[in-house]
Amino acid sequence: MASAKSGATSGPKPGPRYAQVSDTLQRRIESGTYPVGALLPTELDLCQEFGISRHTVREALRRLAEAGFVQRRQGSGSQVISASPKGGYVHAMRSLNELFQYAADTHLRVDRIFEGAPPAPIDAVLGDQAGQNWVILQGLRLDAAGRQPICWSTVLVNQVFAGIVPDFATLTGAIYRLIEDRYGVLVDRVEQDIRAMPISAEAAAELGVSRRIWAVQVVRRYLDNEGRVMLVSVNDHPGDRFSYSMQLQKEGWGRS
Repeated sequence: MASAKSGATSGPKPGPRYAQVSDTLQRRIESGTYPVGALLPTELDLCQEFGISRHTVREALRRLAEAGFVQRRQGSGSQVISASPKGGYVHAMRSLNELFQYAADTHLRVDRIFEGAPPAPIDAVLGDQAGQNWVILQGLRLDAAGRQPICWSTVLVNQVFAGIVPDFATLTGAIYRLIEDRYGVLVDRVEQDIRAMPISAEAAAELGVSRRIWAVQVVRRYLDNEGRVMLVSVNDHPGDRFSYSMQLQKEGWGRS
């Protein structure tokens, strides 16, 4: 299968309401409407301005805090502490929907496509499917603006869905969504593993980082309701500029 190069980028897309509000507030901070040191409007004021609930406002402010734009203090509101995001990339996930939103909020620049058995050490993430042939994509995942490299990605697509390959040259959304739309199958669950490991020479070169740093490798396996692996993504993040945030909520403890 011939290699492919795609420089297509995706424009802003509608997302959850809290993400839209967060993006609007971020633009105001970056433009100086809310300068460093200033307080953002109160939660009540934001609820009234955007016509949203307090819960939605808090989600928007949480995103800004995780990106390093504001600091939230109980009883004092949200203070602007930076007009630009902090150097690292923070991936926050609390639900499958937020994981799927990650694909919509970032852009995978496909640098090459080939077919075959995944090379070591990537084959190790496939278990008893390691010897099978897959459609393999590799490239940089960038932020929504297409400027900041987030990770070096290798995506393994089940050959059953190889018919989507011609669409990769103009791909602007998530690969799993392309499979769902084309073949009428749905992602039922996602299995995720996170580990620290020495960064590969390839990932270091593509990301412009030293071989001496370690990578945070995030592996995700997307499965349908029959347990079939639809695709696998292997994402190598520079360990010195990536953090992963997850909130767990206690369920059912102490309830009668």
